[in-house]
Amino acid sequence: MRPPLSELDGRSFDVIVVGGGAVGASATQHLAAAGHRTLVVDKGDFGSGTSSRSSRLLYSGLAYFSPDYALWRFAYRPRDLFQRVRMAKLAMECRTELASTMPERVSRHTFFFPVYEDGEYPGWKVDLGYRALGLFGSAEVPLNYRRLPAVQAAAQFGLVGLMDSKRLSSVAVFDEYQYQWAERICLDTMLDAELCGATLRNHTAVTRLEPMAGGGWRVTLEDNADPGTFVTVEARTLVNAAGPWADRLLRRTPGPTTDRKHLVGIKGVNLVVKLPDACRGTGFEMISSIGQPFYCMPWGDHHFFGPTETIFEDDPDSVRVLPEEADFIIAEANRALPSLGLTTKDIVYRWAGVRPRTTSEKASGVKSLTIHDMAEEGMPGMLTVTGCPIMTHRHAGRAIAARVAGMGQPGGNPTPLSYAAKPAPGEGPLSAERLRHAAAQEHVETLIDLLFRRVPVGWTPGMGLAEARQAAETVADVLGWDEARIASEVERYHRFVASHFEPRAFAGNAATPEVAA
Repeated sequence: MRPPLSELDGRSFDVIVVGGGAVGASATQHLAAAGHRTLVVDKGDFGSGTSSRSSRLLYSGLAYFSPDYALWRFAYRPRDLFQRVRMAKLAMECRTELASTMPERVSRHTFFFPVYEDGEYPGWKVDLGYRALGLFGSAEVPLNYRRLPAVQAAAQFGLVGLMDSKRLSSVAVFDEYQYQWAERICLDTMLDAELCGATLRNHTAVTRLEPMAGGGWRVTLEDNADPGTFVTVEARTLVNAAGPWADRLLRRTPGPTTDRKHLVGIKGVNLVVKLPDACRGTGFEMISSIGQPFYCMPWGDHHFFGPTETIFEDDPDSVRVLPEEADFIIAEANRALPSLGLTTKDIVYRWAGVRPRTTSEKASGVKSLTIHDMAEEGMPGMLTVTGCPIMTHRHAGRAIAARVAGMGQPGGNPTPLSYAAKPAPGEGPLSAERLRHAAAQEHVETLIDLLFRRVPVGWTPGMGLAEARQAAETVADVLGWDEARIASEVERYHRFVASHFEPRAFAGNAATPEVAA
């Protein structure tokens, strides 16, 4: 059982990080390792927001050499070329770092980029983009890029054989890495931050931010697991890493608040389906009929298609997949693989999330990491972070720690950090040893926390629905749950899955996908 919130009442920290996703976790880890007395809070569970709804692709960075961006424009806007090269290089560096230091949490897959005879993206442009990326790669995590004639690729790869052979000219073939379990990357990072001295508190909401007369911030916290329980804590520096909730957090200050928008919420939808066995373990990236990125990702024995990219201005907690969004993705999947004839009845489950892009002159914002110094808006001692995907979360954590270093000295001593995955005991994700260890050592508050973010069961085809009761009973004594709480947790788990994922089946035995045990 976690300690009561009252133990934090009146405590003072060097830094409080609000938001426990990938960026907040990395910031907490790097700040604690630098000796800052750091508290991190999240109104939900760690890694339960945007980080849990990503495409799960450790992307190589081709989008920064977008084929629809005419080369002649670089001659007139050389800064654009510099920015794109810089971001592509960063993407490849982060790809190499994560695959090398946390191999248990990623998997390598063969991906394709189709080149069509009547398409807007000729093979030479695709070659140019991938060869440029190859310059930023490493021997340990190579792209292994080559482009094959359509007939040869179709004979060699089952997924290519389903593409439109009448239009297909050639196929770019390359290696991509996928996060097997993005939420666990967040948790591994949080657990290391705790080893470095950070204080971790999930299911704890910030209800008020007050600037103190002598500098720093007084923060009121509420225990979401025990509503009505409030405490106050103080810190010299506040890091707003609340993702798509970041602007909403800024409204928790008394009196006039900044009316500037720092982010644009971009909604992304993904659909899981079962493709023929010959497609297993491979995927593709392409451009949709409306000029946006579109992919097919391997997911154990299944695949998922997506995303949509639409501006989302409502509360990110309310995001769900709309019928027209599912229809669009199915239509795009059939456009890419016309022989399959997929329908919405083929959807195993679906999900939606909101990404916090940085505001810009473009309505859809920009993807690059931005650390906003809120002193410029009358809130000194606060940084707000936007525009960072999980792929570059370590880069963001280091950058945030560097900015905080210029705002005050740490109150503690530096501690070496570790980027390695945190091992867990037990023979499998549902072993009693594994479940009980997670409940005792990994900040579990709910059954949803346990099955989605501590053991890899929630994302299986059956989504853990058949295993929920057994898992709850296994950890009940560790978490102090009586029979009524067990029943409540199981019911809540089923409602969560139904509401957020709309799974096709609510029962049956589901094999665990190939994620790190």
